[in-house]
This record gives sequence, C-alpha cells and structure tokens, in this order.
Amino acid sequence: MAEDKVNIGLTNEANEVAEKIAELDYFEDKFDIAKFAFAYAIKNGLDKRISEFNIGEGRGASWNVGTFDGDKYLYNFILSLFPHIQTPYREIELLMNAGLIELGKIINESGLSAISEFM
Repeated sequence: MAEDKVNIGLTNEANEVAEKIAELDYFEDKFDIAKFAFAYAIKNGLDKRISEFNIGEGRGASWNVGTFDGDKYLYNFILSLFPHIQTPYREIELLMNAGLIELGKIINESGLSAISEFM
C-alpha cells in the first residue's frame, strides 16, 4: 500500500477561498470550512472530475490527520465510498481542495452569499 498523508493541507488557491468564506462568519474556523468543502465535493461528484482541477502545492492551513480525523470517521467514510483508494487521506485532501476551488468559482461568478444555498 502506498504511503498516506500524515498532514492534510490547503493549496494557496483553496486557502484564499477559505478566507473569503470565513468572512461570512458561518464557520468557526478554516478547519470547519475545509470539512464543508469536502462534503460539497462528495455531494457534487467532484471525485469523478478530479483530473479537471489544477490542485497545486499547499502553503495554506494544514492539520495533522489525528486532529482532522481523530476518530477515523472520514478515513472509513472514504474507504466505504471508494474501496479501491489506497491513500484515503490523500483523497480527502484532494476533494477538500477541489471543493474549495469549485466554491471559489461560484463566489467569483455570483458573490459570496451564493454559497449559502449549499449549507
């Protein structure tokens, strides 16, 4: 099995979107925003389009997987959806960033309040 991530982080682009979303004061912190973006990505099938996203390197917020997913709920959730995945935390990171990038497109096209319909 390939080595999985021990830290999950946001790319620069995803981090900028998270900062915009934080302005809404709907979330306690970027940690919650990242989980929201992950859920958005799953719900909207971004896993099927993951190759369309240019997910660069991260220098934004980051978390140790023990903090991010201490009970391994997300780890097991990803494996239940995608049993072929060998690195669940890498997949979580990809989907989290893809979700934020996609939400950023919505914000740019329709304004920050447009994402409230997804909450």
